[in-house]
Amino acid sequence: MVSILILGGTGQTGSWFARYFKEKGFDVAIWGPRGRVEVAERLGVRYAREMIAEAERSDIVLVSVLIEKTVEIISQVAPHMHPGSLIMDVTSIKSEPVKAMAACAPNGVEVLGTHPMFGPTMPNLHGQTIILTPAEGRTGNWLSVIQSLFQSDGAHVEILDAEEHDQIMAVVQALTHFAYIGIGATLRALDFDVQRSRRFMSPVYEIMIDFVGRILDQEPELYASIQRNPKATAIRQTFIAECMRLSEKADAGDNEGFKQIMAEAARHYGKTHEALIRSDRVINARIREKDRE
Repeated sequence: MVSILILGGTGQTGSWFARYFKEKGFDVAIWGPRGRVEVAERLGVRYAREMIAEAERSDIVLVSVLIEKTVEIISQVAPHMHPGSLIMDVTSIKSEPVKAMAACAPNGVEVLGTHPMFGPTMPNLHGQTIILTPAEGRTGNWLSVIQSLFQSDGAHVEILDAEEHDQIMAVVQALTHFAYIGIGATLRALDFDVQRSRRFMSPVYEIMIDFVGRILDQEPELYASIQRNPKATAIRQTFIAECMRLSEKADAGDNEGFKQIMAEAARHYGKTHEALIRSDRVINARIREKDRE
């Protein structure tokens, strides 16, 4: 039986993976910084009272702690792992954790950055995307084992270099979250009555507002840490600059300038009509749902 230690296993994401690997027949132990033994009892797995000792005998160590704590935990645990084992992390930033795992783990320990592109509210892996970022020269049998395991449950697995991962996620996650949270903060600053406005919403507006609410319903600590992506600063600054450029055109009544910015964005986006068709399906599904209410 394969043994796995999940560091941060008492948190929401760590607990999700504890349940997942337990269902797969792994011998699962979890550890958390606050010693929440009751979480292990609820999950039906072992609680690792001695983190280092458990890491020494584990086949896999999965790091699922806050981004700002990830490298610190890796540096404490990785040196004690045995050759043939695997260390992996599930944070949303990959460059620093992968470098730390490769630097701290002894020779013969495999290193695999992992980024599940879903939250712990998802019931299973079917239809979900998981990104794997193996460390050069530190990959062997475990990459194919983990990839096959996730794929067998219907996950879509992508393999990326850690640097490329962070560049893409600075847009896919950091920018989109920043924009949604910014809309939410604007609604608060305006003291805008969101609930009353639902009476006057188009389906498009309602879906957008629900996505804002979805983000605002999550743990602020997680979403703040996602903004720590080293590639995100320049992207946020570009976003703010483009918002200001659009605002200046609108404030000046420069319709032609505003239209030009939108047209240039559409040309770069490409296949906008296909996006309209896909979004129409979402809108129509929402209308049908409301008709059943």
